[in-house]
Amino acid sequence: MNEAKPQEDIVRWIRRHHESLSRSQRKVARFLLEGGIGVIHLTITEIAEAVSVNPSTVVRTAQALGFEGFPELQSVLRSQFLNQARFDQRMQIGSQQLLEDLSTADQEEAHLLSTVLRDEVRSLLDLPQHVPTHVFDRAVDMVDQASHVYIIGLGSSFPLALNFGIVLRYIRPDTTVLTPGIDAIAAQLTPLVAGDLVFSLCFARYTRDTLTVMEVGKQRGAAVLAVTDSHVSPAAIRSDLALIVPYRLRLYSNTVALFALLDAILGALSLRYPEKMRERLESLEELYKRFNLLTLDDD
Repeated sequence: MNEAKPQEDIVRWIRRHHESLSRSQRKVARFLLEGGIGVIHLTITEIAEAVSVNPSTVVRTAQALGFEGFPELQSVLRSQFLNQARFDQRMQIGSQQLLEDLSTADQEEAHLLSTVLRDEVRSLLDLPQHVPTHVFDRAVDMVDQASHVYIIGLGSSFPLALNFGIVLRYIRPDTTVLTPGIDAIAAQLTPLVAGDLVFSLCFARYTRDTLTVMEVGKQRGAAVLAVTDSHVSPAAIRSDLALIVPYRLRLYSNTVALFALLDAILGALSLRYPEKMRERLESLEELYKRFNLLTLDDD
């Protein structure tokens, strides 16, 4: 964007510039404002058909509002609307999307399971567009070069953060998953210093505590890496590098693609230190046997 600020209320921004738009562009702008959360998943063609304009008009509307193109404008809308929407609203939109996908599928594939799996495959195949290889490599370097890694993911992101942290500790033991309920998050951050890394998993609606941890990391000179849903999300703005996995309105918002991205990071790190990882896993196996954790015998 040239003039607009991503942090600014996008609805007020569009209203303020409404009169400077052409007649057809105003139709697009009104649709975006009145459509609410429902517009965040529509394509350029769908919006153009809804207001009876050419698809190029949708693109020009975004540019007239100060964006490079419609994807950037839609990303800002998505970030704001998802952050403000109630859980039931998001579930409703997700259900509507699922019904639309089922209605447009071929008869042979018009089953809920096939539709969801097809959507997951599409999100996997689209992931390299959002996370280019050079950005991915830089993220791996940040994790590798940090003195200590602090992983933060709260709410629905906590299971992902915990799973990622458990495996990452096999590769580099100096890893901490900031865990709610055991001790205050602030207390767990006490050792954080320059040279460390805050690894954040943060999706709409963005948890205040997660954003605060990122801010503290910045203040203390630590690097901040975010996995989030938009380049203009509150998490991305607070990070040194953001890996983007677009938000999907399903019961499990980000599933296979996000797991695959985290798994790829772990894979890249494990390939850098195969001997150290083998030694740690062998040591862990011995401890499992010592504690009788894996036996099926009844003692």
